[in-house]
Amino acid sequence: MMAKEGEHSGAKEVKLTKPKISLSDLTFVIYVTTREKLSSSTISCEEIPLKKCGAELECGSNDRFHIQVENLSHMGISKSRMAGVKIECEVIYKEDSEDEAVVRIVNAERPLGTNFGWLNNDLLAPLAHRGLTAEIQLSFNSELLDKIDLQIFHRGEGRYFSQDDTLGYLQCFFPSKI
Repeated sequence: MMAKEGEHSGAKEVKLTKPKISLSDLTFVIYVTTREKLSSSTISCEEIPLKKCGAELECGSNDRFHIQVENLSHMGISKSRMAGVKIECEVIYKEDSEDEAVVRIVNAERPLGTNFGWLNNDLLAPLAHRGLTAEIQLSFNSELLDKIDLQIFHRGEGRYFSQDDTLGYLQCFFPSKI
């Protein structure tokens, strides 16, 4: 029997506890790896790390978490020369380089086409956070990569993660640090 409008299934909603970490505890490193086709059989790769401190991140009035790295045109990453792109995102807890203080949450790759702009990647997730996807948008300015925007989307709930949602998700990876 289906529930009527205004009713619910009786299942308990899981309420996440207030995060014990803050954005200022975290550093996000986005690695952009481009593949350039030099000839029919040769492919050159270039990896560029882009670092963003959590304290620098701003959530808009909608409280949606997003990492935005802008003004990249000066790096000269040309869309017309790229055969493909790979985006990885690592989160570092309190600038600690120990293995247990670094987690790679995004690893997305795709060839470049004429309608290119979005990459999606299912996120590594503890049981309580299944169904998360990283949405990555690349923006170009006159054929040069200019901006990377990363957000977390919860497919099951059909919504983007807020700052607190994201911190609650990320603290699951750093239990010995909290």
